[in-house]
Amino acid sequence: MNSNLYNNTAVLPDTLLKHLDDCFNSVSADSSTEGYNRNKELRQSKTMTYQQLKRVKNWFDSYSGNKKDSPFILNGGDRMNAWCNEVLKIWRENQSTPKDAKQEIGMQNSHLKSHEKNSTNLNGSHSSTVDSLKVENFKIEIDKINNLIKKII
Repeated sequence: MNSNLYNNTAVLPDTLLKHLDDCFNSVSADSSTEGYNRNKELRQSKTMTYQQLKRVKNWFDSYSGNKKDSPFILNGGDRMNAWCNEVLKIWRENQSTPKDAKQEIGMQNSHLKSHEKNSTNLNGSHSSTVDSLKVENFKIEIDKINNLIKKII
């Protein structure tokens, strides 16, 4: 699922860029301090890729030091951590929503990877209701929904 997110880019909000600038100026550090180069690069590019977001989230998740230490401040502190978590959450939800919608209208579970089944239903207890539905109408509606979602994303 998350592999579809690779190379997505998020634009850093102006308020977060200002916060990063304030963090950078509030700490007396040099380029050897953890977070110094990341802060500088983010303020210059004003964007973050999915890969960068994951790395920053991982850094915050594994950080066990004091929140007043230079590395924590240079990485943007709690504010940057919250923003990264929110962006990742939204991106990941947007990946599963089309699949959930398809499943709710009766299509095959698209969360599962396709595979071959070597067994057959020997007792015939399962009957298909798909024949009684207008499958063509569902396909048309799903195409419309997918096109709308692509326009939104």
